[in-house]
Amino acid sequence: MSFDILLAWTIFSGISLVLPGPDFVYITSVSLYKRSFGIFAGLGVQVGITFHFLLTYIGAVTFFSRYPLVFTSVQMFGGLFLLYLAYSILTSAWRELSYLRQLKNQGEQADAIFAQLSKKEQISNLDCFKKGFLVNILNIKAFLFIVGVVPQFIDARASFSIGEQFLVLTAIDVVLGIVWWTILALMVNYFSQKFATPSFRAKIEIFAGIIILCLALGLLARIIYTLIFS
Repeated sequence: MSFDILLAWTIFSGISLVLPGPDFVYITSVSLYKRSFGIFAGLGVQVGITFHFLLTYIGAVTFFSRYPLVFTSVQMFGGLFLLYLAYSILTSAWRELSYLRQLKNQGEQADAIFAQLSKKEQISNLDCFKKGFLVNILNIKAFLFIVGVVPQFIDARASFSIGEQFLVLTAIDVVLGIVWWTILALMVNYFSQKFATPSFRAKIEIFAGIIILCLALGLLARIIYTLIFS
């Protein structure tokens, strides 16, 4: 592989990482509460990315083209999972807002006991890792993106085998992703703790939940439309 190809892939991979999507929204939403939540969610996302690369390498495209129903089922399951994720985020944030309003009505200081909110007791780093993995692995667009893009950076005439080239491209993307998601988690958590009130953080999470909900509904609508009219 030439240096030009590696540089082009590094730039392309970096740009694709910073574009907002389900991964970005989920990591941002959990980073509001604890930086480690965002970091572990990012690790889960990158494990999912690695799985997509593996599927691409072993020929999942051929498999899905032979069994389109399996492909559609994966798409549908991914949309349903995003719906579940949006529901979880929205209900949790709404409960939090209600709790803060109750404290305010009682004349208590909501900020002083924010650390005791059930939100932090209900999730863990492992939960965030697993959900980050599922958000990515069930995002069929991530798979299609890798399928469509990665072959453009494979040089069949290179001294490296195709498998070795896949390994190098995967490693670059995974390392860049871990660095980016860690930076994002730290930045979001820093600014959240420094400038935002607990109620504002809950409202941001509600906004993130609505975005994921819209993504899920759009995905499911497109799948249903394709099934009916194709």
